Amino acid sequence: MVLGYRVSNSVTAKIRDLTKVGDIIDAVAVAGGDLTRINGISFTIDDPTEATNEARDKAMADAKAKAQQLASKSGVTLGKPTYISENSYMPYSPSYRCQLPPTQSEVKIPISPGEMDITVNVQVAYAIN
Repeated sequence: MVLGYRVSNSVTAKIRDLTKVGDIIDAVAVAGGDLTRINGISFTIDDPTEATNEARDKAMADAKAKAQQLASKSGVTLGKPTYISENSYMPYSPSYRCQLPPTQSEVKIPISPGEMDITVNVQVAYAIN
């Protein structure tokens, strides 16, 4: 004997126009009714290649400047790099869970763009001349 059943459906949407995100979430919540749950709102970068390359360039320049300063203070000159290692990190933005109050139609969901850090750490060993 079946007493009841529950059906759940998930949808993932990628919205590229941040000015429309709040309105789209509002429309989904109103269309879905009281049982709508919006989970996992997160922000990413579609193609982080350019930003990662820029971070890598800055990390290498910083490593060389520090090595040159240390070499200068030690009375030696730097040679070519003998070892290079990289570790990149692009954190995902926090996810948000949103449950609208019963008066959904009166609530506007504020969505604010923020910043995302892309980190590149390099270790460089230089020969000493």
